[in-house]
Amino acid sequence: MRQGRRWFAKLREENHVNSLTAEGPVTLRRRARSGVLAIVTVIAFVLAGCSGGGGGGGSTGSEVTIALPEEPRSLASWNAYSNDGHPVLRNIQEALINRDPETNELVPELALSWKQVDPTNWQFTLRQNVKFTDGSDFDADAAATSLNYVLDPKNAFPMRTFLGPDIEASAVDKYTLNVKTAAPDPILPTRLYFVTIPSAKQITEDLGSYETKPVGTGPYKLESWDRGQSIVLVPNDDWWGKDAPDAGGQATITKATYVFRPETEVRSAMVQQGEADLAPKLSKEQCDSAPKCESTPTIETVILRIDTKNPALSDLRVRQAISMAFDKEQIMNDILGGGKVVGQIVGPSAVGYADLPPYPYDPEKAKALIAEAKADGVDVTEPITVSAREGYILRANEVVQLIAERLKAIGMTGVTSETQETAAFEQQWTMGYPNIPPERTLLGLQQHGQELMDYSGSVVSYYSCEGNTSAYCDPQLEKMFASAVGTSGDARQKALADIAKYVYDRVPVVPIGQPNFNFGLAQRLDWTPRIDGFILLKEMTLNNS
Repeated sequence: MRQGRRWFAKLREENHVNSLTAEGPVTLRRRARSGVLAIVTVIAFVLAGCSGGGGGGGSTGSEVTIALPEEPRSLASWNAYSNDGHPVLRNIQEALINRDPETNELVPELALSWKQVDPTNWQFTLRQNVKFTDGSDFDADAAATSLNYVLDPKNAFPMRTFLGPDIEASAVDKYTLNVKTAAPDPILPTRLYFVTIPSAKQITEDLGSYETKPVGTGPYKLESWDRGQSIVLVPNDDWWGKDAPDAGGQATITKATYVFRPETEVRSAMVQQGEADLAPKLSKEQCDSAPKCESTPTIETVILRIDTKNPALSDLRVRQAISMAFDKEQIMNDILGGGKVVGQIVGPSAVGYADLPPYPYDPEKAKALIAEAKADGVDVTEPITVSAREGYILRANEVVQLIAERLKAIGMTGVTSETQETAAFEQQWTMGYPNIPPERTLLGLQQHGQELMDYSGSVVSYYSCEGNTSAYCDPQLEKMFASAVGTSGDARQKALADIAKYVYDRVPVVPIGQPNFNFGLAQRLDWTPRIDGFILLKEMTLNNS
């Protein structure tokens, strides 16, 4: 079975190599699509035999199979923010706060209400009579223990990307939680929307199981994780939401089997052939071929992050040239299946949005900038890698190949492209500016989520000297941000928009566009995608008639 998957991956790799030596990735994809799809149905049937729980067509009752593009790197709660983690973990663990799937407004989950009692203290009134699946009680002490662990600077979990000032959680009484921030943070509740609450008992008594056996309060619990094959969830019979009108759904799905198929063609074929009930991140044409297709605009932005610590990439002319060298419309519409080309990494819904135009596609101007930098002694021919994470961005391999081609065409002759498995890519991506070697020359293709709805999260992520996903450091920007973080209302909007304009002129990151997300569904599955991308089983219903 694994040989079958390796064979298909090898075929796709060979097709991509041919695309570079002949007509380019987009042209070849069009020419080869019919041939690839001709073999996909056979491959999908073969793969379905090792799906670890049966497919949608073979399931009975209220069981579902979900074909994900990548396997979670970890099932620890710190990974519940990420695109590889949240499809599973957000069904097992809950946060203090969720979002309404229609309005995107913050709504209660484990916290019934919250208020800011002074500039550095927030208090949350917690839901009562809630238990973790290990039998321990959820209360203020448990919540404080878990939050302090997950957000501890010493642990340095990637979840901290969404944190502002450091926090210290404590119990006021059994069901009142206080969260103290090291400096005023007017958007703390929004930040805590990302942070699921793991079992305090597990953290204090069985920490060795934290990464692989998640314990939560959610509607589902882990039954099994067969690495490389499947993850199976079953209902949590003691879930507090079974009788609660504000639970946001019901656990009507009796078993959910997640399988991992990085090839979009395979995920598409599995839904078409009844071997999966849901397949995310399909192309528009693949989605339209499914029994049901659900599409939604997203709050994700495809970006190209530049290693500004490198001497060549630290030159503004080189970064400007990179931003102009490739056609963002071509990427969004011909490869990614549709979306909007943008000029910054948040959309109009975010505080700090500045309505900046996309960087233009101007290869001649890009050539001139590279020639000018080269004349001044900048080594524009040194090896540079355009890299992406496998199974995350739709057809990422084609995108990085296209960008590499265009950069070579403007005179950056040492550029190559690659895709990496999640763990390897994340190791490089989350290194943080202080730890990036100056000799590294990485142009990283990634998607940035703006679930925070506040540009401050983007600044911390990609423009801060201390951000663990940042490859940029600017003392002037640090001063601007320090003045902005404690503001609110119109003052916050202006201060953050000024930062957006400041980094736009310096090009440490090239925003490409905001894609539409396409989900192929079985006919019997009723589910509407959320703008934040969460795939919550409690929001699904099945019609098996």
